[in-house]
Amino acid sequence: MNLRYITCSDIREDVPVRDAIELLKINPKVELGIQAHGGAMNFGTPCYQWLDQLLGVSANAQTPLNIAVHVNYDWCSQMVVGGHNIDMWPAEIKKLMLRKNKDGIPLIRRWQLNIGDGTRGIIAPGMAQICVAFQNREFIFPYNAKNPVTAEIEKLALGRIDFSLLYDSSYGAGISPSSWNGPVYKNHPMGYAGGLGPDNVADNLEKIAMVCPPNYTAWIDAEGRLMKPGTRQFDIERASKYVLSALEWERQNSK
Repeated sequence: MNLRYITCSDIREDVPVRDAIELLKINPKVELGIQAHGGAMNFGTPCYQWLDQLLGVSANAQTPLNIAVHVNYDWCSQMVVGGHNIDMWPAEIKKLMLRKNKDGIPLIRRWQLNIGDGTRGIIAPGMAQICVAFQNREFIFPYNAKNPVTAEIEKLALGRIDFSLLYDSSYGAGISPSSWNGPVYKNHPMGYAGGLGPDNVADNLEKIAMVCPPNYTAWIDAEGRLMKPGTRQFDIERASKYVLSALEWERQNSK
C-alpha cells in the first residue's frame, strides 16, 4: 500500500507558523488538517489570523502547501444547505475557498465536510452541488457504517459524483478498530483515521494494507495522539515521529 498524504490534524495558532512549515518540509506527503467552525475561526480570531499567515506562505511557495480544512458543525451545515450558492456559505469559508496563488491554483485543495456529527440540514443535492461546482478541489466525507448520513453518500456514488471518504470506525473518538474497512467505493479515494499516532501508526498501516487491494493508495489522518498528553495542544515532536514512522513503514512495504 502506498501513502498519498500523511495528515496531521488540529494544528492551531499556538504552533508558530515557521514550525508548521518545518513539519510540512519533512516530506511532500505531509498535510496539515485545520479544524474550522463558527466557534473558533471567525474573522479576526487568532486562529483565522494564523491560518491567513500560513496561507500567505503557501501563496508564495513554488508549490502550494498541503493544507486541508475540516469544516464542522454550523459551518458544515451552512455549506451543504447552500450547495453551489457560495454566497450562502459562512463568509470565512467563502474567502478561504476562493484564495489562490499567483498561478491560479487554489491554496486549499482538500476540504473535509464532517457531516453527520451534530450537523443539521444534510441533504445529498447540496453535497453533490458543491462537488460539481468546485471540481478542482477534493471534497472528503467521513464514512462510518453507523453514520446516519451514509445513505446520502450512497446517493452521491450512484450519481457518479466525484468525492473521497475518510473511514473512521469510532467517528472522531480517537479509537483504533481491531480491524479496518476496505475501500467502500472502487473509484473514490479513501483515507483512514481513528487512534493513529507515533507509537501505533506502523501496526495500523499493516492492518489497513491487509484489507486494501494490492498497490492501493490511501492517506492517513491523526489527531488526538498528536497532542501533548492530557491537553489539546498540538505537539510538533509527536507529529514528526508519526510522520517519520509512517514513511518508514511505506519504505519497507510499498511496491
